Amino acid sequence: MQQNETWQPACDAADFEGEEMMECRVGKRDILLVRLADRIVACPAICPHMEERLAFGFADGNVLTCSRHLWQWDLHTGEPLGPAEKPLPVAPVRIERGKILVDTRPLACEGGD
Repeated sequence: MQQNETWQPACDAADFEGEEMMECRVGKRDILLVRLADRIVACPAICPHMEERLAFGFADGNVLTCSRHLWQWDLHTGEPLGPAEKPLPVAPVRIERGKILVDTRPLACEGGD
């Protein structure tokens, strides 16, 4: 696989304009785009704890919180914060030709392509 093949389209950049979080489909994965102060990142759309949709939670600065049991992650590193016991894969995002692209390599452990 060539290096550029790991960058997959998530959505049109215009669809994410003004949004803080948005679910999309990348290949066979449901992902969550999250706008941070200086960039956009992607992570799995489902909490690794109780399978809650992370879009029901909230982002504050670089911290994503699941609404179900308040698990939290640092969106710069994916490391768990507070009561969370599992890391959350976080993938970089870039915008090209009006499309939001996600580097799927960090999400590979979530299964599917």
